[in-house]
Amino acid sequence: MWNNVDRLLEEALKNEQFPGCAFAAGQGDRVLHTKTCGLLSRDSDQPVNADTCYDVGALTQVLVTTPLCLIAVEQGLLNPDDTIDRFLENVPQEKRHITIAQLLTQTSGLSPHFLLQEEARNRSDALTALLRHPLTGPVGGNVSDSGMGFLLLGFLLEKVFNMPLDEAVSKYVTAPLKLTRTDYLPTGANIAPTTIRDDNGVLAAGTTMDANARFLHGVAGHYGLFTSLNDMSRFASMLAMNGRIDGGVFLSRRAIHLAVTERTRGMNAARGYGFHITKRQNPFLGLIWPSDGYGLRDTASGSVIAVSPEDGFFAVILLNAMGSAAPAEVERLTRLLLNAAYAAFQRG
Repeated sequence: MWNNVDRLLEEALKNEQFPGCAFAAGQGDRVLHTKTCGLLSRDSDQPVNADTCYDVGALTQVLVTTPLCLIAVEQGLLNPDDTIDRFLENVPQEKRHITIAQLLTQTSGLSPHFLLQEEARNRSDALTALLRHPLTGPVGGNVSDSGMGFLLLGFLLEKVFNMPLDEAVSKYVTAPLKLTRTDYLPTGANIAPTTIRDDNGVLAAGTTMDANARFLHGVAGHYGLFTSLNDMSRFASMLAMNGRIDGGVFLSRRAIHLAVTERTRGMNAARGYGFHITKRQNPFLGLIWPSDGYGLRDTASGSVIAVSPEDGFFAVILLNAMGSAAPAEVERLTRLLLNAAYAAFQRG
């Protein structure tokens, strides 16, 4: 039954929706199917494999920023209901009552996006510019997906852990999970580049697509992370196992539940802590998936992480489809893939 997944990927590759891709699906601690095909980029002749690093864009939010927040909760360093002015200085009056939970659920009222380079002189001035920028909605109002909220969380977590964000990610997330190909600013071979080119017009592998993450020298709470199929499968398996991995515990079951349960009931969209929750009225992962399924899709690249807590099924897709196909076509493809994958799993 996995032939349908392979066919969809091969057809999309043939139709030039992306230069290469990597897919995996599993249940619990078992990987049931993997598929890699295509090349690192249209300028490359190197094939993609399970260790190829991809810029996963917004997936940074749930791969490192949400876990760091949960770890801080478990260590008694913060409470989701804490307001940001407990950790950050000189917070303007209208933002002082924004909570960490509101940043995680995209209900903070912060602007969905603006360019830091237009409002800040350098990285050290970025936090001030972020706090100074006007709100675009009421604090605690409806869901409005904001990379800026997770960017702010990145700065806040540096205060909480008293270290740079990339060091906190390494110490508390990638090292304990043994994610050997997950990092900011990766170097070396086997990196799928985005559309960013260097001064010589060569695709700059290891450089993130996001302008704000680049302004912050590649390290941010909202974008900038690179990872591989093997690493992303381990992370998704940990979620599917309710925080367990390799016979140990990375996060408690209750911490996982806190993050992946809908926290925006009665609002315009279903969100957990960074994760989108699929619903019948908004089948984020596809109509075949259970209604408590959760995940996140990077709209620029098409990369996806998806988990069904009902049965421990997970699927991950890594793409660098930036500019290669219409965003709506990439979104349609990912839903087709997730439906085909879940059907294959159900059929055994």
